[in-house]
Amino acid sequence: MLNIFKNLATQFYSYGLYDKAIIASFVQIGALTADDYQEITGDKYATPTA
Repeated sequence: MLNIFKNLATQFYSYGLYDKAIIASFVQIGALTADDYQEITGDKYATPTA
């Protein structure tokens, strides 16, 4: 299931429908991993500070 979500997130990001902040929010809730973030955006995921 997560693979389907990752594929959709990748497509939406490439179409410009999602930005890096949205992809990062998916990492924060556990739907994607930091590695997924890097694969999708090309940037390393930085854990947000409180």
